[in-house]
Amino acid sequence: MDYNIIIVSLSICIVLSYFFSEISKRTNIPSVLMLIVTGVGLGQYLAMHPEYSVDFFPYLKILGTVGLIMIVLEGALDLELSKEKSKLIWRATILAILGLAGSMLFIAPIFYFFLDMPFTVSLLYATPLAVISSAIVIPSVASLLEYDKELLIYESCISDIVGIMVFNLVVSILETHKVGSSIGEFAIEVLLTIVVSMLVGVGLVLLFKFLNAKVKLFFFISILILIYALGKMIHLSPLVLILVFGLILKNHHLVFLGPLKNLMSRMEFVKMEKDFHIISRETAFVLRTFFFIVFGITINLAELVDFEVLLISLMAFIGILLVRIVLLKFLAKEATAVVEYVAPRGLITILLFYSIPDSMISSEFQQGIILWVVIITSIYMSYGLIKAGGKGESHETDANVVDT
Repeated sequence: MDYNIIIVSLSICIVLSYFFSEISKRTNIPSVLMLIVTGVGLGQYLAMHPEYSVDFFPYLKILGTVGLIMIVLEGALDLELSKEKSKLIWRATILAILGLAGSMLFIAPIFYFFLDMPFTVSLLYATPLAVISSAIVIPSVASLLEYDKELLIYESCISDIVGIMVFNLVVSILETHKVGSSIGEFAIEVLLTIVVSMLVGVGLVLLFKFLNAKVKLFFFISILILIYALGKMIHLSPLVLILVFGLILKNHHLVFLGPLKNLMSRMEFVKMEKDFHIISRETAFVLRTFFFIVFGITINLAELVDFEVLLISLMAFIGILLVRIVLLKFLAKEATAVVEYVAPRGLITILLFYSIPDSMISSEFQQGIILWVVIITSIYMSYGLIKAGGKGESHETDANVVDT
């Protein structure tokens, strides 16, 4: 293929994504859906022109992984920690963990009974669908009330991180058939990850301070990606490190105390935070664009018209929704009704699905289920945002509608 055609195609994708983002701001329809539809259209065009055929699967995971790093970093840089917000953070954490567990336990039996998959394998396949996508949540909640926005950003980031940990735990149990030792290793992994993340986060901030090179931002982004990859190789959860690094930058006054207090001035922290915010936002935008377009290209449309696939997807969505409604009723009474709608599945769901080991791949499970759940949860979120006018409304109002 002529390289000029590739350059033109990539540029058009970025331009389209920008317009999709603007449309999303005005309509509350996630730009992700528009990107996937664009990818599907491009995939059909490539199917009619075999000379342009390319295997996109190897690029999908790379784009998704680096994009996830940038998205979590972008989200962390928006989160301010304080004593007043400690209750919100704990509620978001509990909401994310219980939401993940509840969704898994609801979805797994559906796969077990309808697809005749072993329950343990059903649990593995249910894990990606139980994780809320921060890649969709973070750019979609900018116009919401502050409490709702922070709750959703914390919840989605924690859901991503815990979802990856739980996915790795289930894979470990299926590989070793030793539940006790796998859970023990999981607990050690969590503790070690948190300690290492704090040390590395502070170290990176100090390194940025004392590095005199003019080109520093992409150098640091490369270090973050390198640490993420190394962390994955030694079975840590490096997404925690990305979250911690962003939180340290945003909330430096809580970390740089005592002997560390005078190492950097407030203005240096503010400039560093601003620079990382810009580069993470721009990079996340580009990577998110290509990830969802490439995902659209790889979709097999024949699976979407399968009635059983659609039925199973709807049942999984109903399970996700019921779990969320119950949890929000007890854990987030201060949040407005719009929060109920914002639990989309997306980038992390797709990444985890493609991370299932070859030895555990089930021929009964069809990829169309993943796509339908991504589409349905995104449309449901769009409906909620449009209904609330992008700002939110009280739970009492929503409860009255339900009672009616």
